[in-house]
Amino acid sequence: MSGSGEAAHNASAGLPRPLRTISDEFRELQSVVSRFQSQLDAVDGTIGLHPLGPVNVEQAQASFSQACKRLRSSLVSYRDTTLASWNQLFATGAMQHPHLANMQADSPTVAATKRMAAATQELGDMRKIADTLHQDIGSCQKILVDAAGEAISRALADDGPGTSLLLIERLKTSAKRLGLAHYTDVQSRDGAEVTTVTLAGGISVIDVDIGATKEHMKVKISYVSDIAHDQRIDVLMLGRLQTGDIHGFEKLVDEMAELDRLTKEKAPANFIHNTFAVVATLAAIQQQELVKLDDDFKQVLKRGSGIALPYMRHVGPSTMYYMPPAVAYGLSEHQWTEIAANNLPTVAELPRCMWLDYVWEPSNKQHCFLSATVQQHCVDPDHMAEESAGQKVLSYAHPTIEGLEMRFLEFAQLPAQDAGVASADAQTTQASGVWIPYTLVARLAPELLACALTVRGIMLATGQPTEGSPGASQDSPRLLEDAPTLERLIYTDCVADNSSTLFQAVHRVGQSTSLVKLESPQIRAWSISRIPITSMHQVLAVAPLLRRQAMFNELLASCFSTTAVDTSAHSESADPGITVSAKTFANDPFRIDVAIKKDTDTAEQGVALRVSESTEVLAWTHQALGVSESPDLLVAMSGVSSTTLTKDTAHKNLSRVADLCISIPIISQWLQTHPQ
Repeated sequence: MSGSGEAAHNASAGLPRPLRTISDEFRELQSVVSRFQSQLDAVDGTIGLHPLGPVNVEQAQASFSQACKRLRSSLVSYRDTTLASWNQLFATGAMQHPHLANMQADSPTVAATKRMAAATQELGDMRKIADTLHQDIGSCQKILVDAAGEAISRALADDGPGTSLLLIERLKTSAKRLGLAHYTDVQSRDGAEVTTVTLAGGISVIDVDIGATKEHMKVKISYVSDIAHDQRIDVLMLGRLQTGDIHGFEKLVDEMAELDRLTKEKAPANFIHNTFAVVATLAAIQQQELVKLDDDFKQVLKRGSGIALPYMRHVGPSTMYYMPPAVAYGLSEHQWTEIAANNLPTVAELPRCMWLDYVWEPSNKQHCFLSATVQQHCVDPDHMAEESAGQKVLSYAHPTIEGLEMRFLEFAQLPAQDAGVASADAQTTQASGVWIPYTLVARLAPELLACALTVRGIMLATGQPTEGSPGASQDSPRLLEDAPTLERLIYTDCVADNSSTLFQAVHRVGQSTSLVKLESPQIRAWSISRIPITSMHQVLAVAPLLRRQAMFNELLASCFSTTAVDTSAHSESADPGITVSAKTFANDPFRIDVAIKKDTDTAEQGVALRVSESTEVLAWTHQALGVSESPDLLVAMSGVSSTTLTKDTAHKNLSRVADLCISIPIISQWLQTHPQ
């Protein structure tokens, strides 16, 4: 269910609902199709229907199937009840009339039939009015709830009188909407009255202390079963309340309620325990990477699986897999220390960073949920884990940290006769865990524009079938006439006035000015929104693939992302001083060749830039590639095969500059002061 549709549904959940009719079932079926289609019809055309798009295709398929079944049931019911009554009517009157063709218009049977038809029409009209009224009331209720939330947020920010009473009532309303029980208890603490509002689910309990001021606020989560709680969730929720973000707080409560509901409905699979297990696994991966990288968090972000920062963005694990250089070099040592300790007060201190938020989603395949005795998926190097028929310990070489091997628990579903007792909802219980049709999904925030090579690489890394997936052939320039391209989409994101067909922008670096022009787009673009994770070791391969694409996008965006510059067709009249021409490649979507020319000089300097598999920006000069100067240096350089662009042959100083700044204008300015 989409966010707006779900909110409207929740807002009207308490309203009396008329009995469902065939029209309701048709509308529900249409709604399922519309929600699915709306997520595919992106203006830029980047989404398409592929496994990494925003749509959970498996869930959409199940919703469609269920809607069809409900419609069929309603039609059968109509046939067996309503049609039968009409048949009885005709059987007792018109159908037995000996002169049916000569029946008088004013006969009793015809009159009764007309009265029944009119009554049926009237009932249908009344039902339409009732449905419309129900929808309008639900929409109005949602508007009022949202407006009340905004008012409470402002009151919390101002810490005005009566705020506590507003917040207490709001929490009670949220509890009803989420199906949680709620209780209140008033106590006196340090001479001040404090009201504790308890939101209770089947397993988790959220206690919210509310007093006259923010200092009296407190959030504490506990569980009715033996689950080790992570207090960072309490800190996250309390932070949302104290900053007046009532909608953000309610979203966190909603996430906790969903975990509670799934844990109760899918028992013995424990979603809360397995969420904590994913957090522990990501922390263990990071710890082993730190040992290999001399405790350098910057290198973990550069070469590892990212920095694990759970409970910073939502109730669950999150990983920051990419940080732009401008942000990284702007952080103080104190902030890096806070990141290492997972103590940053808010992710607002990390703008433009790219995240993976891990959540649970339905699946058409069963996956193993850990039992309460297993705390994480990653096995410590010095730990001897027990193996069984359904549980093995396998080693995996880290793809970007040389010499690092990591061990993970891997599970295999046993045949039915050996698996134990299968429950009614297709759950299978084994000694190692419970197999249910749910899977872990890494949601990208923000979505990542990617080439077909990245999409296919992630599908291979996560064990998804690649038949029909984006392939190299779909990067062919002849197929790009109407297809979205990476260059165009990044240009659109960077430039406010993007109506121009000229891919160019004027940059100012220090006292120097340069004009950067990009040749015709070459790279077919796709949008990656979500990545199903079937085994935790896949994180090791997924993060570098995403980071490599993010780095290339940053390099490409540097051609256009400027401040206070002219990007119109008259940019060339601005006397830039340096002109940079850039060219991308369909058959190597991580390479950009540039030709740099100073306005006062006739000679050009050519540079090939490429983001490597090890997520480094490497650079080669045209001289080192054996390309002589020519009237069109970019054409001459395009003849150099990408297979010759190796790290051993790269220009060390230039590569270091390119890797540090990931900016074509800065690289061009550096070359002016360091001629080759």
